Amino acid sequence: MVDITRVATCNDEVPDRDADADVIAGGRDPRPGGLVWLLVLAETVALAVAVAVAVHYRAEAGGLHPGARSTPSLTAPPSLPDVNTVVLALPADGTVTGTVVITTAALPGASRGQFTVSAVITGGVPGTFYDLIGNDCSTADPRPDDVWATGLASANGRADLVGYAWTGAVADRYWLVLDPSQVNPPPGLSGPFAEGRAAPFPAGQAPCVPSS
Repeated sequence: MVDITRVATCNDEVPDRDADADVIAGGRDPRPGGLVWLLVLAETVALAVAVAVAVHYRAEAGGLHPGARSTPSLTAPPSLPDVNTVVLALPADGTVTGTVVITTAALPGASRGQFTVSAVITGGVPGTFYDLIGNDCSTADPRPDDVWATGLASANGRADLVGYAWTGAVADRYWLVLDPSQVNPPPGLSGPFAEGRAAPFPAGQAPCVPSS
């Protein structure tokens, strides 16, 4: 069983991007400035994650500890994390449609990485809190689903779902769906999030069933 942990500020690894994923490359954003805002937020989080991870590993590599005397070193500085962002269409859930942004950060060759999932949805019920919930497909125990992102729908049914930073195994597959949903079981996205990859799965299908 692989454990995934939500942290307040940063994590160590990154999600995956599936070739099958419905990647949004252009078109009109349903909210003026909405996707731009989401990307800016995602990149800001990613930058904070990358800087924190870089500082952590630089300190580790240099053997720094309180009271230690710094000495000149000819050792090459450690690699900085690779930071990536992928934009995906959230599968339509009744009248609700949306855009998901997965931002990842991981050191080259690392087995664990950090990722953040955020979204913008339209067509929701005004005044309703919406979440992107999901879990790790490798998790065997029936623990509660994690909340990847959350937000409140405005009077016009639009909501910005702000995500948290998570640490997980780069090789693991994860999944997400919108909650509450107008469909049961709801459609969603699944894939190696920590590698920046995900693909849609339809309503009525178990989220961790491998795509054919």
